[in-house]
Order: sequence, then C-alpha cells, then structure tokens
Amino acid sequence: MRQARYGHVREMARQIVKEHGFKQPPVLPEAIAKAERLEVLKVMTWPDALSGLLLRESRRIGINGNHARVRQRFSLAHELGHWFLRHDLPWLERDVTIDEPPELGAENERYQAQESEANEFAGELLAPREMLKAGLRTNRDINKLSQYFDMSAEALWVRVLRHNLLT
Repeated sequence: MRQARYGHVREMARQIVKEHGFKQPPVLPEAIAKAERLEVLKVMTWPDALSGLLLRESRRIGINGNHARVRQRFSLAHELGHWFLRHDLPWLERDVTIDEPPELGAENERYQAQESEANEFAGELLAPREMLKAGLRTNRDINKLSQYFDMSAEALWVRVLRHNLLT
C-alpha cells in the first residue's frame, strides 16, 4: 500500500511558491503554469465530477470551466501538484485528450495516494503555512481570509485544521 508523502509534498509546494516570487497571497497558479510553459484550457463540456486533468506529454491542463472560480484555482493548483510531483497515472497508457478524459472513479491505492498528494500540494501552494499563520495573526474570520487567499472557505478550513493553527 502506497502512503501519501505529505511532508515532501508540502516542502515542494513551498519551494515552488518561493521560486516564483510569491511573498504574500494570493499565489497565482496561472502564473506558475505559464512559467512552466503549460497551456491551461477551460473546458465547458465536462461532467461536474471532473475538475481537472493534466496531459503531461502535450503540456496541457484542462480545468472544468463550469466550476466556481475558486474551485478552478484549486483544481489548477492540484494539477500543478501532479506536474511537479511527477505523478504517472494509469490512464496515461491509453489515449486521453481534453475532449475524451479518463473514466472517473479509479479506485486503486496508487491513484488515491497521488490524489491525496495533489490535494495537499494545492492547499499548500494556495495557502502556504507561513502565510496562513501570518494571516491568522491579523484576522481570524475565515470568510475574510478565504478572500485574502482567493480560495474557498472550506479549503481554507482544511488548511487551518490540518496544521492545527487555531490554538
């Protein structure tokens, strides 16, 4: 059984934030994708259950254009996680395009570990721990902080609780 490598993932996200010169929120995943020469496409025809997709060989990331803007930002950060963490997913063995995404619901352990890592990367990229701690020192209102970090209140709560920052 493959375990998610959260420490490694967080450190990699922090390094990316630093390398791209973000010193305060919001971190812009679009700018990071552009610097990596990745094309980001908003796809309006995907089912709601599909948020994003990285096509490594063609250097494209598809994002569900029907989702809320903050969800799209998280999805892009998630796909950047797959990019930087060099995740190889099982569907890469067959033809996948932006118009023909992989089937949903892959349940194997490797897939689940990679998805957990990409989610952790996205959270750390959009709300790096030190920036989040600094934000909480001046404002404890999660709704205002979520606007400051340009992410959903739910995703920000996950960050705050995961790092036990309310004590």
